[in-house]
Formats: sequence, structure tokens, C-alpha cells
Amino acid sequence: MTVTPLEPPDSAWSDWGGDGPALHLAHANGFPAGSYRSLIGQLTPSFHVVSMEARPLWPDADPATLPGWHPMADDLRCELRRRGLRGLLGVGHSLGGTLTALAAAADPGLFSAVVLIDPVIFTWPRSWLMAAVRRLGLMRRFPLVRHARERRDHWPGRDAVRTAYRGRRTFAGWTPEAFEDYLGAGFADAAGGGVRMRYPREWEARIFEVCPSDVWRELARIAVPVLFLRGEASDTFLKSAARRGGRQIAGASTIEVAGSSHFLPFERPAEVAREIIRFAAEVGS
Repeated sequence: MTVTPLEPPDSAWSDWGGDGPALHLAHANGFPAGSYRSLIGQLTPSFHVVSMEARPLWPDADPATLPGWHPMADDLRCELRRRGLRGLLGVGHSLGGTLTALAAAADPGLFSAVVLIDPVIFTWPRSWLMAAVRRLGLMRRFPLVRHARERRDHWPGRDAVRTAYRGRRTFAGWTPEAFEDYLGAGFADAAGGGVRMRYPREWEARIFEVCPSDVWRELARIAVPVLFLRGEASDTFLKSAARRGGRQIAGASTIEVAGSSHFLPFERPAEVAREIIRFAAEVGS
């Protein structure tokens, strides 16, 4: 299936302001851009921060039409070009890190440098397993896919979400401010009362379902400085992937953020921002 880039609605674009060169921040699967307010607040003294929310947050977008992650990378690339943004610093977390990397590989002048925060990039045997499961047509049964599809998406109110989510492992290390940012950005008033998840569970599941198993050939084409920021206890961007990134991408470096997981932008926003600012100064971005 061939999917052309789509032009996002105006509601997908956020300009967070700030002083300095332009920085685009790409969000993770399931976490709208506003979830990153704590990190953004640390960055705006040094950068003019903008973000484009991906297709799951566009009205009337159909997850069944998405064959993989590359069309979303093309959405980002084309929208930045349409807005006349070139040579900016590209920063992305998880899904957003991978999309930023794919966009950088496809369009060498788009970014002056990229920071990939615990991106979804696999090495063997995970890459082999993902490819095998996909060939067998079993991705819909994959735990991440199944759990996302079954996720509760309607609640009586944000207080109910707060009570239910506070004890979950995903949010255990988050700062209180980041947790509240997610509750504000991730939920909206529902037509029939209560609140609903802004990020549709069907979309979250679809993105997991069509996750690429191997993007290394494309990553090797990135021609700008690359910084990988890895959560010390990450179960997504493994040490083996960080090592391969350092070998395969010319000039790439990795920093591990102590006491953090895959969700390091929400757990250690000040440290993550500090490393982004340091890297940008180092490479002249």
C-alpha cells in the first residue's frame, strides 16, 4: 500500500515560543505533545520550540490506512518544509525519535543535528522476532498491540484517571509536574460526560502493530550529528542498539541518563534538557 504524506490540521501544530534557534520536538506513541511541557519549559530559554502532533491526533484520521511508520516521518518532513523550517534541531522521543531519524535520513538538509531520546530501534534478536511475528500475521496478538487495543479510554473525570494511573509502573518515576502535564494533554472532555483519551487506543495499537523491525540501513544515511539519550533502565532502546548506533552512524554518541527508564523526558526533564543544550552547543546547532 502506498501512502502519500498528509497535510496536518492546524490543531496538530504547536509553537511553544522561546529564544534561540528552532527545535522540533516529536512525541511518543500515546503521549501528545503537551505531555512534554516540563521538558519544553527547560528548553525554551535556549531554543524556539515547535511540535507537530502525529496522525493519531488528527481528526478523522483512519489507523487502518497506515502501513508503517515511514508515512508519518514523511508527514513531519513535508510539514517542516511547507513551513519553511530547515536546518533546525530535531528532537524526538520513542516513536518521535524514530520518525525524526527517518526524516533526517530522507532529507539531509532538514535538521542540523538530531537528538534521539530512547528511540524505538531494535537489534537482533528483537528485530528478527518482530519480522518473524509480522510474516506470520501475528502482530495483532503481540502483547503491546493487544493491551493498547483493550486500554480503557473513558473515565468519569481526571481525578479518576489520576487515582488509577498514579500507582502504575509506567508513571512510577515521573515528576509530579510531568504527570499532571500528561493528564492535561492526554485527556479531553467527552461528549457524554467524563473524559476520554485524546490519543485513540486504535491508533496506539496500530502504531505498535506496524512498528518497523529494522531501520539501520536508513539510519546509516544520516549525515548530521546524532545524540542518543538512553534511559539507564530502558527496556526499549537497549545497550546493544546504542552500541550499534555508535558504530553505524558516523559521529553518533550516546549518553545514558541515570535513574531513568524509557520515559526519561518525564522522569528527568532537567537532565534531558541539559544534555540537549550541551550537545547543540557542542555541534553548533
